[in-house]
Amino acid sequence: MRLSLRHLERLLPVCVGLASLCMTGWLWLHERQGLDANLRTQFDFNVRQTTSRIEQRLAACEQMLRGTRGLFEASSHVSDVDFQRYVNVLTNGADFAGLQIMAYTPWPKGHADDAPTPIAYVAPDTPGNRAAIGRDMYVDPLRRAAMQQARDAGTAAMTRKITLLVHDVPRQSGFAMYQALYAKDQPIGTPEARRQALRGWVHVAFRLEAMMASLYGEGIPGLALRIYDGSHTNPEDLIFDSHPRSETEEQATPRFATLQYISFPQHKWTLAIRSTPEFEQQRGLGSTRIIAVAGTGVSLLLALLTWQLVTGRSRAFTHAQSMTRELRESEERMRHMAQHDPLTRLPNRALFADRLQSALARARRERTQASLMFVDLDRFKPVNDAYGHAIGDKLLIAAAARMRECLREADTLARMGGDEFVVLLPHIDAPVDARRVAERILSALSHPFEVDGLQLQISASIGIGLFPEHGEDDVSLMKSADNAMYRAKDMGRACLVFAS
Repeated sequence: MRLSLRHLERLLPVCVGLASLCMTGWLWLHERQGLDANLRTQFDFNVRQTTSRIEQRLAACEQMLRGTRGLFEASSHVSDVDFQRYVNVLTNGADFAGLQIMAYTPWPKGHADDAPTPIAYVAPDTPGNRAAIGRDMYVDPLRRAAMQQARDAGTAAMTRKITLLVHDVPRQSGFAMYQALYAKDQPIGTPEARRQALRGWVHVAFRLEAMMASLYGEGIPGLALRIYDGSHTNPEDLIFDSHPRSETEEQATPRFATLQYISFPQHKWTLAIRSTPEFEQQRGLGSTRIIAVAGTGVSLLLALLTWQLVTGRSRAFTHAQSMTRELRESEERMRHMAQHDPLTRLPNRALFADRLQSALARARRERTQASLMFVDLDRFKPVNDAYGHAIGDKLLIAAAARMRECLREADTLARMGGDEFVVLLPHIDAPVDARRVAERILSALSHPFEVDGLQLQISASIGIGLFPEHGEDDVSLMKSADNAMYRAKDMGRACLVFAS
């Protein structure tokens, strides 16, 4: 009997300590996974933003060419001075940063295909650009292919990777876009008719390095970008590299990487995007350290308390009750820390994911409908920048309180990070129920907020996904709602959009 009691006195504190350490390890892993998910979401957002900015810049180039084509179609004669003035007006804004040259090349009627085709007008009027006057671009196979494609298709055409030929600028990679000009009094309904009506071309040439610098300044936040000419990532097709790496660095595997494609008529760019070490260090490991340190400390404390209890017979019962209560409270606090946003006290991404999966499982089992909404606050960043994070945090808390008042007790409002929230309606009878809730949220957020004597005005863009119409699992439903939210922002914000 004495031997058994002695073993109990030794083993029980060890078992309690190990059990608490296991709980700490589970909480630490759960928090780590949540941080990784947040980092992945930020990476995906940066990728979408980068691809969108490049597409918008290329669309602006094409629009510039169409505008210049309109100048020639609107006038019977365009002089070199008219051309330069028009281009100077177009290029006053940053939308065309990186532009090296815009040129006009005439094609006289009856001109032979192998005859010289010199550039006639150039803009901006710089010494380097003036040197291009008289240069025959049609002899270059890459430029000639784009010129012929623009002529036959009637739309803008882009060259493959070319080396810009300007004497006052170091040779560097770039690209050119061509737009054909046609005689106003001739039909252009077919490729053959367009060849007969050809009047000339206007084209722009861009330096990749300068264009990308105008988009992002020093560099793309958190991302390393390579642009390849074509649909493959062959080294010889590389036309831009924001973060050149050595052979040793090239062998290292980035934490996040993806390929994106930008398509043009009969042409394509491949964007190889990866995370940088600076981005990967933004994991915010502070909360995991707190859990590890606090959990280890609590585990040691519980082991010591257990040892005191089993060795102090007179105080065993009292100490056992105290230990149980402290253990329960400690675990509850840790669980709350791991599952709730520290600012708004709303469920965080991890807890929301659990509730969403449970709600979808129940809806699937009972053959009912559910709804998921992505709510992104409009005009929050200007408030945060103007008045500081303290005012911004109070505004987030007030906005969360208003949205919570628009929901039922069974609904869930969670903060995904920054100014982005999600709403889960686990049971709805029809899509109009989700619309009513979203309209109540829009109305609640449209009224001014009073924070520390300031009158602050924000709104929200809401994307709505329905189960099972827009997604039969949590991942697809969240993606549908997220895409709908971005469409709401593109439509002017302060509105709601259902997923399609």
